[in-house]
Amino acid sequence: MTPEMRRVVTEAESAARNGWSDEAVKSLTEAARELRCDTEEVARLLALPVADHGFREEVFTTDPAFHASVFALAAGETIPLHDHPSLDVISKVLCGRMRVRTYEWIDAASLRARDCGEVVLGPDDDALVLRKSPGTLHTVTALEPTAFLDLFAPYYDDEARPCTYYKVAREDDGTRLRVVSWEEARQ
Repeated sequence: MTPEMRRVVTEAESAARNGWSDEAVKSLTEAARELRCDTEEVARLLALPVADHGFREEVFTTDPAFHASVFALAAGETIPLHDHPSLDVISKVLCGRMRVRTYEWIDAASLRARDCGEVVLGPDDDALVLRKSPGTLHTVTALEPTAFLDLFAPYYDDEARPCTYYKVAREDDGTRLRVVSWEEARQ
């Protein structure tokens, strides 16, 4: 972890103790703006073993209130549609480019969401911010070898805040859709 990244992670962890306010998110996003890594670092990260969740990840801190890690994706790799229940997430591309499609819950209980569109992000772009309210789902696809920093507050909890993967079950119209969990889709 570079000194600049360590500074941002420390600031994010400190702010997470009280929950990330809008002001804290803005400050963290600005602090992350200049974070980068080079292609050698991406290659190092891509050589990491795949974690139990199916992706290469270098974890910097784990705490129920906060988590920071860098993910590495090879060109064409995708992190499937998933949620961050009751989590705020700041995601900053360090090297490479990735496409992110986001959805916002209309009614999480009935698994109805609306399509918020797609963006392509690179290291010169601002961080992507996903707030816990109203809650979001998203999918990430690397367009080239990519590394990105994710800051989570709080972090997942298998019982209270589990990560769930989804697939689109049906689109109601151009902006609304229904999703089902992977488990339900396999039945």
